[in-house]
Amino acid sequence: MGIFKTKIDEDWKVNYIKEFNEMRDSYESKLQKKQFEVDSLKSELDRLRSYKNSLKPKEKQITDDDINNIKNLRRDGLSYKEISSETSWSKATVSRVLNGLYD
Repeated sequence: MGIFKTKIDEDWKVNYIKEFNEMRDSYESKLQKKQFEVDSLKSELDRLRSYKNSLKPKEKQITDDDINNIKNLRRDGLSYKEISSETSWSKATVSRVLNGLYD
């Protein structure tokens, strides 16, 4: 009886080792897939960051002195067109200054 028991024990050990190796291989393949997914998401994130940096808005080109000059001219009663002619800034820029966009 003892001989059969050891054979059963040996079969159990062999089966356990096989199942363990299969499980380990399965987890390693899943881990590799997840790592590939992480790497692809990182590269996509880097691409989007570089794309975002290329879409930065322009810095404001009008100076604080120009802004104060436009406001003073408006206080003096000049129209947008007259201010635009005198300062060489467009009427749209004059409007933005007077409506508080550059404050």
